[in-house]
Amino acid sequence: MMHLLDDAGVTTWADAALLAPAAFAAAEDAQRLMWDRGDAMLLELARLRIAQLIGATTAHALHSTRARGAGLTDEMVSDLRQWPTSPLFGERERLCLALTEQFVVDVNGITDEQVAAVVDAIGAAECHAFVSALWAFEQLQRVCLVLGVEPPAVHLGDPS
Repeated sequence: MMHLLDDAGVTTWADAALLAPAAFAAAEDAQRLMWDRGDAMLLELARLRIAQLIGATTAHALHSTRARGAGLTDEMVSDLRQWPTSPLFGERERLCLALTEQFVVDVNGITDEQVAAVVDAIGAAECHAFVSALWAFEQLQRVCLVLGVEPPAVHLGDPS
């Protein structure tokens, strides 16, 4: 795949950030905020599922130590494509993963009922933080795909 900046010598996130420092700093700040406000395991499941859906193999290969500390297991990561039927995922995870998929595939298709179910499962403030994280995760992963660079460490919620 030809990447947008192949001819410009851009090979890393830091190289790309030099082209638009304020924009890249804002993207990194958004990532930090999402991880600080949300449930690390739910966020990591969503981040990984987004990576699967859009073909961001580099982003999917990386794993958050913060999420591991919150209960994410290797088995859950391995079984993520089977989340609707896997016994490794509870109702809370299934509702959030369903919202994640709908967000990526067709954000306009998200229903009031779907959001209400997530609010019932995790609370209104956590749902707001989760949806904000979906936007931030998808945005950063797509930028990395287009530019052909790996996501920064802040994308995992881990210290840089």
